[in-house]
Amino acid sequence: MNYGRYQIVNELGKGSMGVVYLAHDPQIDRKVALKVLRQDRLGDEAFVQRFLQEAKAIGRLSHPGIVTVYDVGQDHGTVYIAMEFLEGTPLHRVMEGQKLNPQEIIRIGIQVAESLDYAQQRGIVHRDIKPSNILIHANGQTKITDFGIAHIEDPTAPTQTQAGEILGTPAYMSPEQVLSQPVDGRSDLYSLGIILYELSTGRKPFGGGNLAAIFRSITQDTPPPVAKINPAISLKFSQIVMKCLNKKPDARFGTGRALAEALKGCLEEEGPVSERKSRKRLKQIALAFFFIALLGMAGYIGWTKIISRPGPPPPVEKVITTFLKVESMPEGARVFVDGEFKGAAPLRAALPIGKREVRLTLPDFHEWEAQVELKEGEEMPLRIRLIPIAEKKP
Repeated sequence: MNYGRYQIVNELGKGSMGVVYLAHDPQIDRKVALKVLRQDRLGDEAFVQRFLQEAKAIGRLSHPGIVTVYDVGQDHGTVYIAMEFLEGTPLHRVMEGQKLNPQEIIRIGIQVAESLDYAQQRGIVHRDIKPSNILIHANGQTKITDFGIAHIEDPTAPTQTQAGEILGTPAYMSPEQVLSQPVDGRSDLYSLGIILYELSTGRKPFGGGNLAAIFRSITQDTPPPVAKINPAISLKFSQIVMKCLNKKPDARFGTGRALAEALKGCLEEEGPVSERKSRKRLKQIALAFFFIALLGMAGYIGWTKIISRPGPPPPVEKVITTFLKVESMPEGARVFVDGEFKGAAPLRAALPIGKREVRLTLPDFHEWEAQVELKEGEEMPLRIRLIPIAEKKP
């Protein structure tokens, strides 16, 4: 099947607005990502305009950290956008597979902040910055994708959002998005702050069992500082992240460039200076062990007749566990407990008692996240009905 001159190879994914295909452009013999508006969206002119808005938004941008748009057209009664085919791993998959160190987290933050600054200076607000919309190349380069709900600060452009309409992914939305207030580039920096918080601590700063609880948390809760949860994070970096998460836009960084410069200051602290400190510390430890060895040898020579009797072994700390039983509707959701992947639902996992952060993810559904308390001798059952990505009917 073809759309215009583009030959479909296979489907890459789908969302609430369109389907993305890997396609071949025979005119210049290259791979492209072809985003095609879903047929059930064609009856709603607002969705069609929003889809074309993406092409207009990205078409204004030419930056190594932002996906490139090649073409836009109509065929088979629908519209399509031909974009740069990106090879890499979405950040949310990277987060599931490994724990990034502070330097890696800061570098990601710098790149995304600089890309957002470039868009911001051209009057474009992404409005849906989240891990799945950030691609990481093998060389560490980041790319921002999916400008499907981007806002263009253009008084001549048609209004894309009805009064009271909420756009974005709930867990990564800014307070002004939740409250349907006007947004600017500082809203995207707030969303980036949520990502940096999650990368640093293994959990989101705001959450809840349903949309109302998530929105209440975003607008009212103040999460604990990053450094309090993860001592490996510097106080300076923790303060930068918490500034991004300020409820008031005026109290955040004004531009992506300002945020990037602040993060670069952290990277310098985490870089050569830290390495010199680490080497100095290793030398100190090596010298300490050397003198301990000398003292031990002297003691052995002077007291060869003294027989040392080993003391009793240290007591073994008893870890009390119980079971968490998770079922999802629909089945197959990926289950994470305290940031660690446990398997696909339904599952029954043995866990230590106490408070645990539980998160469920499933493509085309909103993430579910909540804190549960596991008690000794009680199996905790969780039966979660996941909420599909909201879709307007024509």
